[in-house]
Amino acid sequence: MSTVKVLNEIKEFLESNVKPNIKLRLPNDNDITSYSLINPNVFVGWVPPKGYLPENVNFSVPCIVVGLDDGEDDNIDSSYKIRLTFVVYSQLFSPNQASNNAENVYANYDGYIELLNFIDLTKAKLRNETIINKYIKIDSSILWSMYLEQPLPYWYGYMTLTVRNSAYPASNMESMLNNL
Repeated sequence: MSTVKVLNEIKEFLESNVKPNIKLRLPNDNDITSYSLINPNVFVGWVPPKGYLPENVNFSVPCIVVGLDDGEDDNIDSSYKIRLTFVVYSQLFSPNQASNNAENVYANYDGYIELLNFIDLTKAKLRNETIINKYIKIDSSILWSMYLEQPLPYWYGYMTLTVRNSAYPASNMESMLNNL
């Protein structure tokens, strides 16, 4: 199975099992004091390690980005180390201190809590299934963490897990050569 197919299968799993079960903040670009609640988006791609995206990348927050850290194939199994990057939005101020006065603006840690809840929900859904779509097995170890640098008002975290499936069948060159 191709790496892209594995990533897309995980994306579909998250869209079916995580996305409908949580609503997170969508920032309002025209009014920093308001937001709406939506189900998160799920994308296949990569977020740079510091959690910052180039200006020309189009994605919507809140979201999970499904990417590959690395893979390995030993002719029996293919293993894929998957990185799920989570992004949520939280206002930089306490809702009761909404003001255009920069002195009243400070980091609001609601986003930190929302991010951890988002990660925990995803981990629980992955734990409920040990096999995705009948052929992708989730290994038992799952690691999650926060990025050290947070581009406030956005909060970034990630989860890494390993999934496995059957490797491409190895061709038997010796047998083929003997049959010539």
